Amino acid sequence: MSNQITSLIDENKEPGQRLLYAIRGSGMTQRKFAGLIGMSPNGLNSIVKGKKRLSRILALATEQITGVRAEWILNKDFPIDLDPIRKIDPWDRMVLEFYRPDDNNLFERVIAGIEQNTSPFRNSIDPEAAWSQEQNDRYQALIKEAKELLYFFNHLDADEGQGPFRYGLMILHGKFTKEELGNGEAAAYTDPRFMEKLERISVIRDELQDLINNPNPKGD
Repeated sequence: MSNQITSLIDENKEPGQRLLYAIRGSGMTQRKFAGLIGMSPNGLNSIVKGKKRLSRILALATEQITGVRAEWILNKDFPIDLDPIRKIDPWDRMVLEFYRPDDNNLFERVIAGIEQNTSPFRNSIDPEAAWSQEQNDRYQALIKEAKELLYFFNHLDADEGQGPFRYGLMILHGKFTKEELGNGEAAAYTDPRFMEKLERISVIRDELQDLINNPNPKGD
């Protein structure tokens, strides 16, 4: 082990110290970094000093901003710097987007996002904008089926169900390509026998998007 790496280990034994290393290495002050991530300077300082726990979300945000790997900040797993060719895993990107590390919280946020996007069509009193009753019924049926499929995965044992649950939720979120999802960590932990259900979630996502993209006036 090189003297430089040994020195880094000795000087940055705690997660807060490694976080500070990443911040300083990017040429920022703690105050500026706190502003970038929407945290108070005092709150960030408490984490740096080890008074508060350093969350995975904060480590991932730091990785995105500074290029210092979240796994090194959290667990001292080398290498320190992010491979510029590597892309952050789709699940971690969704965690960062919603700032929610818990799977069930993310499920609620994804469903809420779909409901927000479809609300102008479902609830509008303007007949030129609102969905027909048939479209509303179709929407409710699709959402119900998607939830049932995800509930199925969520009620499996964690070792078996977490991969396909996350995979399916990311499909329903609709912001990742098939290639990104197929190369992600969730796919690696998904048993092939669940692929038929995941394909169905993909079809549901496409049908939901089609409803959003092609609204018809009520009565059509």
